Amino acid sequence: MTQATIQGISPASGGIPTQLLAALVNSSDDAIVAESLDGVIASWNPGAMHLYGYTSRQAIGQPMTMLCPAERRGEVADIMTKIKNGERISHYETIRQRKDGTTVPVSVSVSCINDEHGKMIGAASIARDITEQKQAREALARRNDDIERSNQKLTDFTYLVSHDLRSPLRALSYYSTLLTEEYADDLRGNGCGYAERIATVSEQMSVFVENLLRLSQLARANMYLQTVDLSAEVDDIVDDLQREEPGRDVQFIIQRPVQVQADPALIRTVLQNLVGNAWKFTSHRDTALIEFGTTWTADAPVCYYVRDNGAGFDPLYSSKLFQPFQRLHSTSEFPGTGIGLTSVKQIVERHGGHIWAEGKVDEGATMYFTLNVEATNRAAGPAGPAGPAGPAGPAGAAGAVGAVGQVGAAGAVGPTGPAGQPGPAESA
Repeated sequence: MTQATIQGISPASGGIPTQLLAALVNSSDDAIVAESLDGVIASWNPGAMHLYGYTSRQAIGQPMTMLCPAERRGEVADIMTKIKNGERISHYETIRQRKDGTTVPVSVSVSCINDEHGKMIGAASIARDITEQKQAREALARRNDDIERSNQKLTDFTYLVSHDLRSPLRALSYYSTLLTEEYADDLRGNGCGYAERIATVSEQMSVFVENLLRLSQLARANMYLQTVDLSAEVDDIVDDLQREEPGRDVQFIIQRPVQVQADPALIRTVLQNLVGNAWKFTSHRDTALIEFGTTWTADAPVCYYVRDNGAGFDPLYSSKLFQPFQRLHSTSEFPGTGIGLTSVKQIVERHGGHIWAEGKVDEGATMYFTLNVEATNRAAGPAGPAGPAGPAGPAGAAGAVGAVGQVGAAGAVGPTGPAGQPGPAESA
């Protein structure tokens, strides 16, 4: 089909030959339409015919508003007003109407058309069908909603189970203790030992339930961001640990200051778990070393870490570290429930960051975590002393000699003096 020309409307092509420009317009899958200043269609490419269903003969000379649903016809005038004011419309998402009355979501970009003298004589519109992209976004939004609802149901279930299990476990532990204390003489053989084991297991189950409850509460807790000095928090945690075990020889290296925007209570839980783990897993070292600081990483301006020279772990099993109740060391060797790092991961992700670990068996471990880039503020260190004064610069060049002044006016001629006396006569 022969393509209609733009009828005197020629966009500035920067030297592109007219035939090449026309070929580019005709080969585009996008709908490229030129309109006059009064909103009348002046050109129509094959992409427009494919998108809207009108041939060029049917479209050219018609108002642009015929491509808009009734409730959106005011957009054409609004867009043209912005173009006349020097604005450019880029990737504006809207709805357009086809010849058969159906609608299609499009992304529209509009720019002005000037003549060879730079005078605006129309506008060029490029529209792209974004049906697939919009469907994909809607599907993703529905998927995210489904995940959010599933997570909420799981959180609610965990909370209810944890809450409802606490009472019977307390009762089981209480009656087992009574059994061993008041009826020890009536228990035969291994009876006392069995009763003690029931009490011990009940206590362990209570700890697990409390940790599950705490984990569910972390997911439900509101966040209140403010400036937190992580170095000061680590100092407080270290003081608490040293008071609990004053006999240990542990060296701490703490970078100061390290400030972030975070929820104070939640970020303290992160540090308590990470520093507490470093303290625990260095307990078999004669001289333990625990370090807190920051480093650079590719996906965030600041990465925080807690490093120790303790028991470490096999890198092959690092993925288990942040799963609930997964432990890489036996309870007899290092006590714990396997829920701490799961809590840390959840809190870090709620702050828009992520966490990972590196380590080797008997060579220590390092826990790295990041926070949201926009919520991170690493304080600058103190300014260094001023350097010595530099040598004096060379003397400037002498100024130009001033111009010679004008010659003064000649003075007035003085009066004629008296005639001189005649000289003596010559002798003969």
